[in-house]
Amino acid sequence: MKTGIVGGLAILASTLVFFLLRSLPFSGSLIVDVFTVAALLFGTFYGEIPGAVLGAIGGLIVDTFSLGIFGLSGMSLTAGGFLAGFVSRKINIQSWTRSFLFFAVLAVGVFTAGTGLAFLLGGIPIPWAGGLVLARPFVTAVAAVLLHESIRRWKVRHDR
Repeated sequence: MKTGIVGGLAILASTLVFFLLRSLPFSGSLIVDVFTVAALLFGTFYGEIPGAVLGAIGGLIVDTFSLGIFGLSGMSLTAGGFLAGFVSRKINIQSWTRSFLFFAVLAVGVFTAGTGLAFLLGGIPIPWAGGLVLARPFVTAVAAVLLHESIRRWKVRHDR
């Protein structure tokens, strides 16, 4: 029950931030992928199945507001959320460097899967935005690391 409530709040918060970033003049949604951050964090904290479910829901929300092939973001975020939960149980990601490398590799994978499949299956060109899109996995990983550290520290303080 608690996982579902937290997941719903995560989707709601991600959707609000997504709309806020889309309303910026320089299209902030190209810089950071908030649903990837949410799926990776949820998978890391709650496991692979909840991460995959949150990734699927977040990906379908992204697909709803894009002009691409419906379901591709859902598939890539589902895989990202699942892998975040699965791999985070196998390795220690508590240090900043390991955490950053973990989230960076997953963010690059989700980005590559989503844009690569869209290009291969639908012939949809990659939205380069003057090369700004290449910073997206890095900025997404930084956001995930900062939120991961903040949540982890809050949990430690809250559990005392």
